[in-house]
Amino acid sequence: MTAKRSGYYNGNKGEIWIGGVKIGTCNKGEAKTKYNYEEIDNPDVPGGKIRVKTGQIHEISATYKSTGSEEEIDMFNSDEDITVILADANINGVYKKRVKCDGVTFDEQTHISFEKGKVKEIQLQGQAETITILK
Repeated sequence: MTAKRSGYYNGNKGEIWIGGVKIGTCNKGEAKTKYNYEEIDNPDVPGGKIRVKTGQIHEISATYKSTGSEEEIDMFNSDEDITVILADANINGVYKKRVKCDGVTFDEQTHISFEKGKVKEIQLQGQAETITILK
């Protein structure tokens, strides 16, 4: 019996690239922008408030199965301009979405983590200066 393939994105083909090197298959990845607002008085409505955007933060996170190639990249060097690309495709590979995050800094570095009988997974969290949708 064959499985019915759909056009939905399902994370089965997620990938993570850092500094131009594919370092693993992503089990979970996210790149998002959070907006900061300040509330000020609305001059047109007594007692009313207006939210004014004051800035934004680009956050990235990824959980991936390691190929070991990330050890060749100095991704925690703050002197380097780190680029992260997250890619996702639907199961039949027809549709693909890629997001490029530039100027990435990571919040923490795990030096060793393992569990008996489990494939090694690494979690990364950080912030980016910019996020661009690639075609």
